[in-house]
Amino acid sequence: MIKNLGLLIVLTLITSSIFAQTNIRKGSSSYGTVLYNWDGENLRQGSSSYGSVIINWDGENIRKGSSSYGTVLYNWDGENLRKGSSSYGTVLYNWDGENIRKGSSSYGSVLYNYDGENIRKGSSSYGSVLYNTDGKIPTAILIYVIE
Repeated sequence: MIKNLGLLIVLTLITSSIFAQTNIRKGSSSYGTVLYNWDGENLRQGSSSYGSVIINWDGENIRKGSSSYGTVLYNWDGENLRKGSSSYGTVLYNWDGENIRKGSSSYGSVLYNYDGENIRKGSSSYGSVLYNTDGKIPTAILIYVIE
């Protein structure tokens, strides 16, 4: 009985973290209005997990709406965001694990930095917070939201 209860608790924790919703808010307050929410696949405006899907993501491609068969708006290779589905196209933005820059150069001006919770303009980790997140969200989706 106790073994089953322990297993149930573990499964509940795993399931709740898998289906957790990440919210994106303007500024640094975790109590502000939710601008967007992310469920791991779909981005929606506001806090409702039942609202219209703005974009969806399969881990590589960003498409408009909820269809996984629609036209690819952008593709992501883990470091570079490109327009369309070609992995050989022009790099719009790049990510080095902390900083977001325009184009493919890792030496260009830093547009934004992201520490896993706060998005700030420029390279300073002490600047004003533009947006905050309360969970994990792919960098490609963040770039889509802030740009």
